[in-house]
Amino acid sequence: MSAAHVSEETVMEKNKSAGVFSEALWLAKKDIRRAWISYPASGLFILALGLLVASSVDGVFVMEGFGESGRRAEGFFNAFFADYMFLIVGALLAVNSLSMDYMRVWSDDVFSHRLAFLRSLPASTTSLVASRAMSMLFALPFTVPAFFLPMYFLSDLGEMGFSYVWFVGIWLGWSLLYAGITLLCELAMSGKVYVWLSVAFIFGLIAILAFLEWTVELSLVGRSANLALEHGPLAATISLLAGGAAFALLARETKKRVERRELS
Repeated sequence: MSAAHVSEETVMEKNKSAGVFSEALWLAKKDIRRAWISYPASGLFILALGLLVASSVDGVFVMEGFGESGRRAEGFFNAFFADYMFLIVGALLAVNSLSMDYMRVWSDDVFSHRLAFLRSLPASTTSLVASRAMSMLFALPFTVPAFFLPMYFLSDLGEMGFSYVWFVGIWLGWSLLYAGITLLCELAMSGKVYVWLSVAFIFGLIAILAFLEWTVELSLVGRSANLALEHGPLAATISLLAGGAAFALLARETKKRVERRELS
């Protein structure tokens, strides 16, 4: 194969990639404009949750006069509540949670309807999935400060100083992982399945986390804070890379399922 032929194929691949990116960006802009008000609204919702969680990090359950068993129960409830709220809110950081799409998905298969429309457009499946991923990640500038700033100023986590940046990075890895799961559920599953999986996640997480908190004192918030203090950027980088890789793999799986999915 001649060098000229190889060069021509390389240029064609680059042009194709640029075309896919342009399509995805155009579709993402349309999606963001359509639901623009829900992004700051989601930020305010996360801010309210952040103010609630900030108090729990210092301990909202106080059981005085109950001896050793009381201190054990108090530690369990405080750790469980903080960890559960961090996991739930972290799962929502890269999701435009107050979008009307999520309000309607409980009664209408809104994502399937939109996917059917998008597939009628002259755009590749890669562009469709990438555009949805972009519009989801666009929520991060609104939600991340809304959650982590109250935590820094209103809880003991502020004593971490600059290491708090690495603490945030650790939790953003979880946010990226769950964003990938959400992307897969939105585009590759029916609305009914998506709803039931969401309910199963909420209650299943309660049961699993409560068991782990009571048996092994999991304390995810405390452990992640210690990781940030002891290993700094290394822990945050590993978490972000792992979360980003999981997001990319789940997006790739979403693309495959969308291509095989039959829509009426």
